[in-house]
Amino acid sequence: MSIPTGASLRRSKKGIDMRLEWLRRALAVLGSCVVLAGVSACGGGGGGGGGGGLPILPPTGGGAVQPAPSANGRVLTETFSSSTNGVRYPIEVFIPAAYDSSSDAVPIIYALDGDATNGLPDTRFTNLKNVLLKRGTKAILVGIGNSARRQEDYNFPGANAYHTFLVKELVPYIESKYRADPKKRMLTGLSTSGNLAATALFLEAPDNLVFSYFISVEAAFWQQEGQNNELEKKMFDALAGRPLPVTLILAHCVSGCNELFVKAMYRRMSDRHYAGLELIDTEFNSTHVGTDVLAFDDAMARIFK
Repeated sequence: MSIPTGASLRRSKKGIDMRLEWLRRALAVLGSCVVLAGVSACGGGGGGGGGGGLPILPPTGGGAVQPAPSANGRVLTETFSSSTNGVRYPIEVFIPAAYDSSSDAVPIIYALDGDATNGLPDTRFTNLKNVLLKRGTKAILVGIGNSARRQEDYNFPGANAYHTFLVKELVPYIESKYRADPKKRMLTGLSTSGNLAATALFLEAPDNLVFSYFISVEAAFWQQEGQNNELEKKMFDALAGRPLPVTLILAHCVSGCNELFVKAMYRRMSDRHYAGLELIDTEFNSTHVGTDVLAFDDAMARIFK
């Protein structure tokens, strides 16, 4: 057997490198197909609060930017195109550092108005992420952007299509990629998005509960008071005394904000005496926007006792 010379070794190495590069590209294409096929076939792990969730449509998410893990966790960004309403939504996902050091499923929080600054230096997603970092909370945070559409998406009639996009497309897509605990799935919104953070419960109960925790901050219920009351009554009638195993937090300012309308919703639901529902009214001595971080921090303390 002849011993390869230096020249023949270099030619051999070059050939191997070319074959490896071809294989790498082929696997990249194949891998994309496998992921998309897997996503379209898998679900979000069941409904929060013990419900089965809504039927799942095939998602169409863009490729996420994958930063390296760090002591402060990592944030991934991508764009999701909804087949329900034809709108593209920028998505940010915060993965806590503890996620990468275990194989446990973790709670997941979906934040509406993710890219809204509301006059503050940072976006709502960043502000809520900082709360999780400060508390050391082991939870995934998903910020859903395109807040320019907040009036169309969070109020009716557009809220119907947006809610369908949220529970049938985005939730299954996100939770096919990350180890999320479907029994600790949360939804939070502020002001106009606070409307949907509450009325999503009315749309899902009693048989299609997707979220277990609804955190509504300074909800602008006055924008759609009639629809809110009608949907709440429809939910109450449909339950017919059955338990509603979820938590609804209605947070508001002490005065000068949306407290009158938030308190009215709280009293309306409290007077119903829903079985199994943990209905919480919290108030803060702050501004309309300033209440958001305080209420979210308080909610995390209550949920992660």
